[in-house]
Amino acid sequence: MRNPDALAEHLAEHVVLESPVFTDSFIGKEAAMSVLGVLLAGIDEFEPTEVIAGETRAAIMLRIRAGDAEVTGVDDLTVDADGRIARMSIQWRPLEKIVAIQQRLAPLIGAPKLGLVRI
Repeated sequence: MRNPDALAEHLAEHVVLESPVFTDSFIGKEAAMSVLGVLLAGIDEFEPTEVIAGETRAAIMLRIRAGDAEVTGVDDLTVDADGRIARMSIQWRPLEKIVAIQQRLAPLIGAPKLGLVRI
């Protein structure tokens, strides 16, 4: 789903978004939509590859590409009694590519860029 407006209708007002590229959670629909809008605008490809759904939980396996950085991941979703997403925990791998995507998105959202140190 690359259309932020279509995504917004599925989010609860009190949604909590846990991102793999920013340390603090985004709380509330407006905050979550601001970061999801930047993510969707700042990547080149977003491909859901599989969905597993239960009554109050769902997992969406996906592939994302931004420039030369490609990650695979899972969006772990919890829905509330109204069927809206109340919690979205995003998990990606590998770490090196997560950092590359974070560095691309950070200036768009006003966050500091992270670096990866090899020891």
